[in-house]
Amino acid sequence: MGKFDPQRYTGNAPSSQNSASQKRAQKEMNRRPAEMKQEENKFYRLIRKWGFQIRTVLMALPVAVIAVLEAIWNLAALPAKVGFDLQTDGRFVSTVPKIVAIAGPLAVTAACLLLMFCSKRTVYPWLISIFSLALPLVILLVNTFPG
Repeated sequence: MGKFDPQRYTGNAPSSQNSASQKRAQKEMNRRPAEMKQEENKFYRLIRKWGFQIRTVLMALPVAVIAVLEAIWNLAALPAKVGFDLQTDGRFVSTVPKIVAIAGPLAVTAACLLLMFCSKRTVYPWLISIFSLALPLVILLVNTFPG
């Protein structure tokens, strides 16, 4: 054993071994928050990436549900022959079968949603699909109150 050095245990002695271990410990402590911050940034980037990729599904789901509900509603409410282009005398210029009047607006909405899935800019086709939800309502309104 060596001599007892009280300064070594109080931390006042300029020991090269002690200061090197302190520097290493300080360096390790400084590195940990940076690593934690990188891990946290990776987590937030992953959440943003998945949120960006899933946004089209989250935007399309309510539109698709409402379009199907409107189609079911029109299936029960529309007559067998649906008229378009109402004239002043109360007659329709053209008539189509009920299934065409139901499937047409549903196809327009589906096409808008397909464009939304294929496009980088999802808001414009989504807005058009929202406006296409008015088609079944207009068809029902025109055929319920023809004059």
